Amino acid sequence: MTPSLIFLLGHCLCSAVLGAAAWFWKTGKRWAFLFSFLFFISPSAVFLIWGPYRFYGLYAFTFIVFVLLARIIQQFYSFLKTQEAVIRILFWIAVAVLGAALFLTSIWEISIRRDALTFWTCESKRHPAPEAMNKLYEVLGRIAQEKGDWDSSVMYYQKIIALKPRSSEAYLGLGEAYRMLGRTREAVEMYSRLLDLYPDDEGTYIKVIQAYGKAIEAAPNDKIFQEKREEVLGEFEDLSKRKKYSAVDYFNLGALYEQVGGKEEAMRFYTRAIAMQPDYTQALDHLAKLFQDSGNYKMAVEIYDRLLHFHPKFVSAYLNMGMIFNALGDKSKARQFYLKVIALDPENGSAYFDLGYLSESQGELQEAISYYEKAIDTTPKNAEAYYNLGNVYADLGQSAEAIAVYLKTVAINPHHQDAFVNLSILSFKSRNFAGAIHYLEQAQNLGYNPPAEYLKTLEPYRK
Repeated sequence: MTPSLIFLLGHCLCSAVLGAAAWFWKTGKRWAFLFSFLFFISPSAVFLIWGPYRFYGLYAFTFIVFVLLARIIQQFYSFLKTQEAVIRILFWIAVAVLGAALFLTSIWEISIRRDALTFWTCESKRHPAPEAMNKLYEVLGRIAQEKGDWDSSVMYYQKIIALKPRSSEAYLGLGEAYRMLGRTREAVEMYSRLLDLYPDDEGTYIKVIQAYGKAIEAAPNDKIFQEKREEVLGEFEDLSKRKKYSAVDYFNLGALYEQVGGKEEAMRFYTRAIAMQPDYTQALDHLAKLFQDSGNYKMAVEIYDRLLHFHPKFVSAYLNMGMIFNALGDKSKARQFYLKVIALDPENGSAYFDLGYLSESQGELQEAISYYEKAIDTTPKNAEAYYNLGNVYADLGQSAEAIAVYLKTVAINPHHQDAFVNLSILSFKSRNFAGAIHYLEQAQNLGYNPPAEYLKTLEPYRK
């Protein structure tokens, strides 16, 4: 944990206000300094500055107490002078003990807040009640996960389950911890036990399926995770058949399958959602995109047509239709769809970029420049728009303009290998041999393997 600078500055201001008030009341320099110092190091200040819990009420109460003490201490001190020496000594001893207690308590509180794990471990000892312990173990388990301390994470989640046997988050956390430790069977067992506890809960199935998805992504060669995910997906589908699902439910099922790579199942559920609600925008859009990604352009166009029939201003559908017809070689129809996008959304950088690429491919280079510049105006961080614009300038023989645009490309995307290659070639043609060598080295650092002839040509200019 780190101290909050804002709260620290606020506390310094309050301490200064307290000292100024004591000074205004003619409390005396030493007393004013003492009150400011004791308030500054008080535990309530530590709670405010260091967290994780900030007790504003306690802080305000402490401030008021010190203000009252500052107000009356001068009168009390005058009274104290009339008392026996023993009483005065006892008073000063009490002041010293109070100051030392405040100082040591504050130091101890800061020491246990040096990191989250230390703090929550101390909290678990302070508050041993079952509910409090359960909450503390949850926090400790998450902290251990964040630190990569998976053995501790296992221990804490096991303690949660012992206190709260139906805690779904504990089973999920324990499953992930076992997976990270390479204890695959135990991870699967935790997920299975969770599903046994909640056999009819859709949310639990979704969380377990997502957990298996993460496991497969992390360990694609571990077949047991793939097999178990397919098994759970099958059970989830059986659950959906037992319940009366709405179009939204089928769409959510489709989205879940799409998320875990089950594209055919996703298509089936999106189709069911559309059958129940023919104008379901999201289902139509997702289904069309899946057909488009699979190369089934005929079905994709059919679904997009249906989507645009119900929602004639759905911009992304026009953009995707343009991409499809461009892929099919129908440049004229693709252009119509891109222009329709701009008519509906004049700030759509993707449409300008695609029109620029279309014009470039048809040899209409000046028109391509215009569209690429508009794409850059609407999306200034579009490195590909700069790169393609540089290519057009290079084709027109405008090397200086091309170099300037390629430099903007690599400024936005320092890993753009092709831009560095073209910068090297154009620099060489411009007789900037040092630049040609420099940009070629940048491209090589990114994995480019230049032709031997080009390396041989540059060799005389290396120094």
